[in-house]
Amino acid sequence: MPKVANRNKALLRTDAGVKIYAPTAKTGKGSYYRVVYALNGAQRERSATTLDKAKQRAVLASKEIMRGGDRRAELSISEFLDAYLDPEKRERVGRRWGKKHARSQRNLLNLYLRTPFGATKCSDIDNDFLRAIIKQAKTESIGQHLSNSLRGMATWGIQEGWILNSRDTLLAGLSNEVRKLAGIKTAIESGENGLFINEDEIPTHGDVAAVAATAAVVSGMWWHELMFNLAAYSGMRLGEIIDLDVTSIDTLKKTIRITQQCLEDGGKKERTLPKFGKQRTTTFPRVTPSGYQLLKELERRITEVMAIEKPVLLQDGTNRRLLFTNSKGTWISQGSFAKHIRRPAQEIIGWSKKADGNFCWTFHSLRHVFCTYYLSELKQSPSDVAIAAGHTDAYTTLSMYVGASREAIAKLSAAS
Repeated sequence: MPKVANRNKALLRTDAGVKIYAPTAKTGKGSYYRVVYALNGAQRERSATTLDKAKQRAVLASKEIMRGGDRRAELSISEFLDAYLDPEKRERVGRRWGKKHARSQRNLLNLYLRTPFGATKCSDIDNDFLRAIIKQAKTESIGQHLSNSLRGMATWGIQEGWILNSRDTLLAGLSNEVRKLAGIKTAIESGENGLFINEDEIPTHGDVAAVAATAAVVSGMWWHELMFNLAAYSGMRLGEIIDLDVTSIDTLKKTIRITQQCLEDGGKKERTLPKFGKQRTTTFPRVTPSGYQLLKELERRITEVMAIEKPVLLQDGTNRRLLFTNSKGTWISQGSFAKHIRRPAQEIIGWSKKADGNFCWTFHSLRHVFCTYYLSELKQSPSDVAIAAGHTDAYTTLSMYVGASREAIAKLSAAS
């Protein structure tokens, strides 16, 4: 009969007094490694199937001891999510969420985390655990949203003591799991970070002109061509352009003041601050690179709107003259716009699609056109473009649209 380990002799011991005991049997309860330690005057014990996992649990237990015995890591994932999804608790160290974003996070985390793993202890949240969750996503797009949610959740959880792993260790390789969902291997540009946007992710000037003109044909409204071109060459987000009224536009200076946006959550529309709470002023060219008379057509639309005898009462109780409206003269529905105008126009002109059948470009991709146009073609400074686009800082703009690889190769080429 094979020898078994001595139950009373520790295999390993950490500086914090955490002991690891080897299995005492081949099968059954005694076949696990035991991680034993004292916390708040009580004896605690965790089990592991391998020595490596036992060492990981010993490290976590040591951190818990050194942190003074914070027991949140021993609570359930369901209790953790209750705290994380509570605005009052989350916003102490995190950013305020809009209603639409809050609903999206709640739905994702409840579906992929709370329902299957709600009873699991937070101390079991490690890199393998998060990777396994992402693998359950049905598409690459869902996987990306889920990965972003898990990153935000993990960062907050570490700060608040629910998760004891380091952030770098916990989140390593999650992007790789997302790429695997596409069914094909996606290359990463050497020298760039996760924000970098490749040229093939940005519509060309010709692509913009084609989809804009086709949108007007699909809808029967000439000004939808203006809407697409204005978005592409002013950098406005869809929610911002939906809420755009004539008082925000200065045609002499060619500027637009953005102080609010219209967001839609579960079919209900409301007026909120722009993304990140950043109000800003942006600009637009007199004529687009494809020859569209942007200023002239914008003045034409303003004249039409001003000719309306009385502005329509909007859902938020205000009377404003919106530039782009639905058939009732009020805010456009983002879902209806995508379904009946944007996607049909994209289909007609043959915009490329991803492996999951979704278009590679969306309305938001028009913001990339604005940024690259002013940075690469008009040679404007990243800090100026960041202000007009509403980015967090110039570093974000540089990371997304300029990157490091081109400059690096240009220097190497010049040196030889």
